[in-house]
Amino acid sequence: MRRRSLLGLAGFGALLTACRAPAPAPVRAATTPSAANAWTLPVSPPVPWATPPAGRSADALRSVLTRYLQPSPVHPLFPGAVVFAAVDGRVVAHFAVGEAVRYGADQAVLPPEERVAAEPGTIYDLASLTKVFTAILALRLVERGRLDLDAPVVRHLPAFADKPGITVRMLLTHTSGLSKDTPLAGATPAERLEHVLRAAPVAPPDTGFLYADQNFIALGALVAQLSGAPLDVLVRTQIAAPLGMADTGFVPPPALLPRIAATEGALRGTVHDPSAAAFGGVAGHAGLFSTAADLALLGRTLLSGGGPLLKPSTVDIMRTDHNTRFGPGAAHGLGVDLDQAWYMGRLAGRGAFGHTGFTGTSMVLDPRRRVVLILLTNRVHPTAAWGSGNPARKAVADVLAG
Repeated sequence: MRRRSLLGLAGFGALLTACRAPAPAPVRAATTPSAANAWTLPVSPPVPWATPPAGRSADALRSVLTRYLQPSPVHPLFPGAVVFAAVDGRVVAHFAVGEAVRYGADQAVLPPEERVAAEPGTIYDLASLTKVFTAILALRLVERGRLDLDAPVVRHLPAFADKPGITVRMLLTHTSGLSKDTPLAGATPAERLEHVLRAAPVAPPDTGFLYADQNFIALGALVAQLSGAPLDVLVRTQIAAPLGMADTGFVPPPALLPRIAATEGALRGTVHDPSAAAFGGVAGHAGLFSTAADLALLGRTLLSGGGPLLKPSTVDIMRTDHNTRFGPGAAHGLGVDLDQAWYMGRLAGRGAFGHTGFTGTSMVLDPRRRVVLILLTNRVHPTAAWGSGNPARKAVADVLAG
């Protein structure tokens, strides 16, 4: 199971809500939340899905997910889940099972009246699924000629001065050699970001695959720097708004709390990832919240050529394996996994791409079968120590594979 990188915290002081330092400052901490609430920015209505065909996929998926609500063998795999599955542009399943809130902070089961049922519109902490959004923002800059995939990162982030061999492409493919365990020090988000960006790599660049959040922390900072706006605004205006993803964003407002699934302990509405929290809830590697229906809109867009977000040729590059020399386990496009059977099941093998999140989330897109599969769970509620969500991810993918 892929686990998130836990960055150690030192000097965890008061978080700044915004920090924009003019050049020639080393880096602008534009990954922290914008002064204006990005959730208030307008979003277009989504394009409706086609009428679903008759079939048994929904029943089979419900049976699989309900099974994992039972102890396996000691604890349930997760307290609740939402699945959204579409085939060839038609929704075949969109439903919830279990509970969004089941346990208290002490890990004890709450009384029935205090629990919150999972609903199709429940909002989940996406964890590392955030990386897909950051990758799309970076590729939009590539399309506009603002960013070169093979340019050294130091061209845009001076903190990489002692790492001149690391390129933008290496960040996207986790081949930079950056560590997945860099301690996070500093009293403000800007200081913490600068500390991470200056961290020394643990391996020479382009010599192997090492999945590390630091790659996308750096990429998020780079994207924000080049775009002149924080990531929460960029995600809202450049991805969520054109696709109609009204329930997607960083740092959800209090009004959305009743719809948000709990994570570790009874944490609800606050990002679970500790390093993203240290940046104020906005980062390139984690921090986004969303619904299954919103993510399915993004999945449909990527399967349909990328418009209005990306050109078809860019999507092709995004889902091309850039790590072939490192073996099938390292198969990675630009910000996405490729053909990883450990969570894609039988959908893997012929160009499937997607990503997972530590909290229990996943997206799988299969161009050959025209499948969009979104599974959102809060398997870290009440604790991440109870096990992996991979069996459920694989099982639902197998249902869609037929």
